[in-house]
Amino acid sequence: MRFVVPVLLGCMLVPAIASAEDLGLCYRGWDATEAGQHQRAIELFRTCIKEGHLQQASLAQTYRNIGIAYRRNHQPAEAVTAFNQSIALHPADVEEDYINRGNAYDDLGETTHALADYSKALAIAPANGEAHYNRGIAYERIRAFDKARADFIAAYQAGLRTDLLFERLKIYGLVETNPHPAPSPVQ
Repeated sequence: MRFVVPVLLGCMLVPAIASAEDLGLCYRGWDATEAGQHQRAIELFRTCIKEGHLQQASLAQTYRNIGIAYRRNHQPAEAVTAFNQSIALHPADVEEDYINRGNAYDDLGETTHALADYSKALAIAPANGEAHYNRGIAYERIRAFDKARADFIAAYQAGLRTDLLFERLKIYGLVETNPHPAPSPVQ
């Protein structure tokens, strides 16, 4: 009877080991995304979802990555669908999905939806400079220049330092030159 306990424990460990999360295909998918092989990336991500035994957080991140790959592949409607799937999984950093989905809506010319998503992101993370910047661009599209200006200022105050932001700040007469230029490439 002493050998029963180790055998039972061994049997209980097998299902846990067999269903361990495997992110290998997800990592390969991100590498393909970065290499500009977006359709291949989407295939790898989908296979990772089917075979990787993903936990909820990894599943949400993988749907986000699918959305990013679709958007980079100039398929914003498919990107919106992928970001919807990530949002439905309630990731801890869901504001990133709202920003990404807002960008995809913006690509589709659906400025009202884009503005709503950027605002949702800011309701969760009020100091997100990227969300402020993107919402500012969307406000410019609908000619709400005072709101755009306020969002560009908020993006700067939140710590965003990009050449694109400084171009917007220059247009609004808020700066003359970029006080934080991008570093020169090493030659």
